[in-house]
Amino acid sequence: MVFSKLIAIYLFLGGTAAGAFALTALFDVAKAVKDHRRGEYGKLFLAPQSVISEPTYKRIRRFVYGTALIVVLTGELCLVADLGRPEAFFFLFLYPTSSLVSIGAFALTLLTVFLVVSLADTIIVLPKWARAVSFAAKAIGLPVAVIVMVYTGLLLQSVISVEIWQSAWLPVLFAASALSCGCAVVMLAACTCEDVRVTRIMARLLAWIDIAFILIEIVSIVALLAFGKGSASMAVMRLLEGDLSTTFWAGFVACGLAIPLVAEAVSLARKREIPTPGAAGIATLALVGGLCLRIAIVACGVAPSP
Repeated sequence: MVFSKLIAIYLFLGGTAAGAFALTALFDVAKAVKDHRRGEYGKLFLAPQSVISEPTYKRIRRFVYGTALIVVLTGELCLVADLGRPEAFFFLFLYPTSSLVSIGAFALTLLTVFLVVSLADTIIVLPKWARAVSFAAKAIGLPVAVIVMVYTGLLLQSVISVEIWQSAWLPVLFAASALSCGCAVVMLAACTCEDVRVTRIMARLLAWIDIAFILIEIVSIVALLAFGKGSASMAVMRLLEGDLSTTFWAGFVACGLAIPLVAEAVSLARKREIPTPGAAGIATLALVGGLCLRIAIVACGVAPSP
């Protein structure tokens, strides 16, 4: 199996869409459960001291679900383009197997359906039965999104000839990165709100969540690099000192890990909110870092051009 740059982009887009859906769907499910138990409709408690109005929260959800839908469809187009034969993608559904490619195709398709249903809930007023369907789509979609995030790492791991991809930390790294990128998408959605208070509420909540995912990424990438032995050591050297070092250090480590981690940690420690432009910039850097991670990891497993 040969992986091109399109596959790296596909892994990034699929993971980002799954991460954004998972976070927002989790908020929605928690809100629905709270509303059902307490009978408190129209408001979402994102933090003990903060409340976001329903119209504003709906706009955030519409942005996230709409963006995630576009992202996952674009990722699927990248996969079809990489296959070279569009009909090969449909064969995965006509002749399903237990292979990771087949499982991933079905998971991506289910995620796309759940995103459409979730987006519809933010655009039109659904009848009671349709709202129940929307809730079920989000609840069932959560494990499906996790499968998509982990699958992006397992797909590379299935290529046994590439030693560095055999590390058990690779799926963990990609899943944590996908959730961090998901936080970035939700943060960008919050930055579009006219109410600065909403952006601050979301920035503080997401900072705690994102820091946890970034720390998992750091542990995972260190363990992955330490795994380097034999042929994997050459891949590690390409990441640390070779032709992929700029993508790895400047793209992933700086943009995806260091800058967001320091900015969010300082903001929480000093109890000072990050301005909206700064929050949008940090979210954008996190997405750049997620893309660079996948480009570097995919490329390091392929022999460099002479």
